[in-house]
Amino acid sequence: MARILIVTGEASGDLHGANLAKALRAKDPQVSLAGIGGAAMEAAGVRLISKMGQFDVMGMVGPLALLAIFRRFFFMRRLFRSEPWDAVIFVDNPGLNLRYAYFAKGAGLRVFYYIAPRIWAWGPWRVYWAKRRVDHMLVILPFEKPLWDKAGVPCTFVGHPILDAVAGLHGRSELRL
Repeated sequence: MARILIVTGEASGDLHGANLAKALRAKDPQVSLAGIGGAAMEAAGVRLISKMGQFDVMGMVGPLALLAIFRRFFFMRRLFRSEPWDAVIFVDNPGLNLRYAYFAKGAGLRVFYYIAPRIWAWGPWRVYWAKRRVDHMLVILPFEKPLWDKAGVPCTFVGHPILDAVAGLHGRSELRL
């Protein structure tokens, strides 16, 4: 039985992580899923190790927030080493998740990234981090795959999750308008 850890950092990641969990369970009902997420992931059957709200910091960062950030990094490092995970899947939120991926890779884990950092819009320097920290990118836009391939990061186009939400509601020609 595969043991997978799913890490999200904000509300949309929780939604996408929940849909990812459902898809993983459809492929393998015996898969063991744990994660950092919210109510949507919990409802999808993911055993929450921590709620994602405990991992959010917004706005100006003061001394107490810095202390909390350092505690979170130490928590994540311990988490990656605490159980024999077969893989870690980070969902979106590159500002935080690419940093966590450093600890996951250091723990010898296979690292997947779902909804890859938007290197085409901002942060092309993130390719440097991703090449060293991510084993496989799962991208949602078709033009992202050639960008990651060119960067030397193994990549699979999986389709945009919004299409799953509207599947069956509209015909293909209606969605193209």
